[in-house]
Amino acid sequence: MKSARARFAYIVTLSLVPLATRATPAGAATPVLSNEKFKWLYWCGFVLAASLALWLLATAVGYYLRVIRPKQRGHETS
Repeated sequence: MKSARARFAYIVTLSLVPLATRATPAGAATPVLSNEKFKWLYWCGFVLAASLALWLLATAVGYYLRVIRPKQRGHETS
């Protein structure tokens, strides 16, 4: 049986892989990535990226608190 740390590291890794793959710009090879007309939309990207990172963190912490920790103590999981 794997330790709780190994399971937690596995879950965090699985959560961060989609974030890392989505963080790379799709058009990085093109010289023009933006248009002056849409520059006001850039603030939204930072908010969405931060909220996704917080959501993944909350999911991992919730999984640990509701599944892994009760199993270690011998309790039934919720």
